[in-house]
Amino acid sequence: MEIIDSSAADERVPQGSSANDMNTVVVAGMGPVGMVAALKLAQLGHQVLVLEAGPDLAEESRASTFHPSSLELLEQLGVVDELHEVGLKAPVFQYRERTGAVLSEMDMSLLADETRYPYRLQSEQNNLTRIIRDRLLPMPNVTLRFSSPVQRVEQGDRHARIFLPDTDRDHPILARWLVAADGAQSSIRRSLGISFEGRTYDERFLVLSTTHDFRADLPDLAYVSYISDPQEWGVLLRTPGHWRVLFPVRDAESDEHALSAAVTQDRLQRIVARPEPYDIPHASIYKVNMRAAATFAVGRILLAGDAAHVNNPLGGMGMNSGIHDAWAAALCIDAALGGTDADHVARLYSELRRDAALNHVQAAAQRNYDSMREDDDAEREARAESLSAMDRDLLDKRRHLRRSAMFTSLRITLGRLARELHAVREGDRPAGRRLSELLCHGPVLAPGAHDGVTVRAVQKAGFAAAYVSGSAVSAVALGQPDLGYLGLAEMAEQVRRMASISDLPLIVDGDTGYGGVLQVGAAVTRLEHAGAAAVQFEDQVAPKRCGQTSGRQVVPIEEMVAKIEMAVTRRRSTLVIARTDALAVEGLESALARVRAYAAAGADLVFVEGAYTEESLRTIRAAVPGTPLMINLSEAGDHSALPPTRILQECGVGLLIYPVAPILASAQAAAQTYQAIRSTGRSDRTGTEWSRFTDLLGLPGQLAEAELLAASAALATSTRTGAPEGSHAGGGSPPERF
Repeated sequence: MEIIDSSAADERVPQGSSANDMNTVVVAGMGPVGMVAALKLAQLGHQVLVLEAGPDLAEESRASTFHPSSLELLEQLGVVDELHEVGLKAPVFQYRERTGAVLSEMDMSLLADETRYPYRLQSEQNNLTRIIRDRLLPMPNVTLRFSSPVQRVEQGDRHARIFLPDTDRDHPILARWLVAADGAQSSIRRSLGISFEGRTYDERFLVLSTTHDFRADLPDLAYVSYISDPQEWGVLLRTPGHWRVLFPVRDAESDEHALSAAVTQDRLQRIVARPEPYDIPHASIYKVNMRAAATFAVGRILLAGDAAHVNNPLGGMGMNSGIHDAWAAALCIDAALGGTDADHVARLYSELRRDAALNHVQAAAQRNYDSMREDDDAEREARAESLSAMDRDLLDKRRHLRRSAMFTSLRITLGRLARELHAVREGDRPAGRRLSELLCHGPVLAPGAHDGVTVRAVQKAGFAAAYVSGSAVSAVALGQPDLGYLGLAEMAEQVRRMASISDLPLIVDGDTGYGGVLQVGAAVTRLEHAGAAAVQFEDQVAPKRCGQTSGRQVVPIEEMVAKIEMAVTRRRSTLVIARTDALAVEGLESALARVRAYAAAGADLVFVEGAYTEESLRTIRAAVPGTPLMINLSEAGDHSALPPTRILQECGVGLLIYPVAPILASAQAAAQTYQAIRSTGRSDRTGTEWSRFTDLLGLPGQLAEAELLAASAALATSTRTGAPEGSHAGGGSPPERF
């Protein structure tokens, strides 16, 4: 790697990175967001030029909290161990009253079975940028260019044109992709005309650093503590070198007054009174904004970090969400450079990261702000009770910890990227994308549906998806059991009929793929064209058997991996589900090895037939972290050990299917009706049931529509002939037509 200072007299530009050359990726900004993006892209093998406005890395001590979700990403970059060497673990954070009462203590060790980092790491952001710079130095595909502030950009034809203050108008820096990580005052965002929507708080924030150890006075004080008070709330946060304290500054108070020695000492003395003055090596005031760009992507330019969104610091989410932006941007650019549609990539990045900024990061920061400064006694009591209730409910507390650690928002982003990034987008919201969105918000219940009547009934009942069982379709279409009689043609036609009358995402049983690897490709294409949102393939030897019968055999793992890879290659937006029957055939270890391989091959969900206990589900989740699990609740099996839905969500379950329940009900009801007719000559069915049935099929609405169209046609005809509606000109018979 070559380092360049553009302020140098010779204005040197390295080979392959001149203004006239097309750079693969340019990253603007060497803060933590830009540096994470640069390192990830470089490790993916791309040529990267990184521009920094200053003459060196910034040394300001700003953000200093790294959440577990970010530490996991930094581990993949290979820099997390060095960051720990200059950091301080904070496994507990507290909500406290100014009086000293602890409202709730959040121990992140409750997430120890989900992450290697069940704590916040306190370390200044400039430690990370320095560590990453040292990693970039020996990389031949990276150039760092200092004293290079981006003044403006233009979106070209499938590239970006970048202008520095002294850039020749006809010789800009060119980039196939640009990551704008140039901060809240982003000149890139401004030059693109992207509005920065939101508001500025009336209160400013005062940040003081002190070398005094508050835990000497408050032994139960956590390294991160949020202090609620209607008059003067605050935050106490421990870093390796000092305690950082945050206070509000009212609108009527001047910066000079708030920063005066007497006032800063008084504020700290009100936390813990001491006979001697506090040592305060650093004090600053800044305005607080809650804003987000109207879009995070324009053409081949992606906004990340503060260039895309800023929020109040309560919760330490700003830098972390920027790191998540950088990771997502790198994955998206890598996909586009690998051949995925670039417009689809940019839209998906903007949608996911803007949703994370608005509905997760900013929403949480605002809740923290509102609760800490709440001045209504009843509301404060209600909040205290809510925190107390959370302490009594382990699942609620774990859910709160996941949100605070930013796992929830990151997993939504990474989950949807994994399922949608390499799929070519068709239409506005194809079925596969709608199902992918549903999977982000807890287990999706998908009852079985096997024909037009049942899919209408599932939708009317309020379900968000339906499962098309091969067993059920084989029964209704062929009158045969689930032993491989059903072919691709019959299944595709049944799916087409159902999708034509319902917009429910249909999860389709693709059996063993109706043949070998090539046939799996044809099956995905045909079922997707028919309207499938997801297709499930299993690793049984053909002809397959129902998952609850004995005598099942599984194909070699390599064969199933090849099938999954073919399915992922041929699909466009449809999700691919990989099922293994190895648990009953070869045992748990074999099943785990298979789902790991299937997920690595690109399966969007995995399904271990026969796994129902909490222990087995947690083990499977640990084997394929980030990949949703599917569970089969067929009446043919025993799933009495299945834990409650709240536990299933913790176990990573994304989809619950009830494949044959409706056909069992239909068969039973039909048999009883036939028996009644044979015994009594009466069906025992009623006119009310007939009305309900025709209502389900939409008969009243269709008849009303037909009558309306007929009336409109009659009116149009009478208008053309000049006769009153319902009469004939001349009062006699209508004229003959020749």
